[in-house]
Amino acid sequence: MNTMAQIEIILFLREVKLFQYCSASEILGIAGIAHERVFPADQTIYLPGDPTEFLFCVVEGHIQLEQPDEHGNSESKVLGPHEAFGHREILSGRLRRGTAIAQTETRVLTIDSEDFFDLMANNIEIVKALFRKMLSPT
Repeated sequence: MNTMAQIEIILFLREVKLFQYCSASEILGIAGIAHERVFPADQTIYLPGDPTEFLFCVVEGHIQLEQPDEHGNSESKVLGPHEAFGHREILSGRLRRGTAIAQTETRVLTIDSEDFFDLMANNIEIVKALFRKMLSPT
């Protein structure tokens, strides 16, 4: 997998569902704190109880998420390109509740939680865009 150029990161982030309500300038700020990482197939990305250090955006490949529902039953789903995960724990300040495993060799963009909070502290429009997305039915 080749390393992404900064313009590719910007164009990619414009398509990430979590950031769909962000403006071009907001995406530019997010791109400035995003870092590329590749996980081999079957690698565990995080486990329940792990600290919440990163938000992830899938560029290529697939991630298997196992999360407990409100009744303690396990919910499983597969995420692919343009989907983000890990943001709910970052925003809630909780430890990881579920497990994330790379199903295939998977490239992600990671966003450090501290960098993300610093960016949001200086740009209320990003906060508003995230709320709009998280409260929208789709």
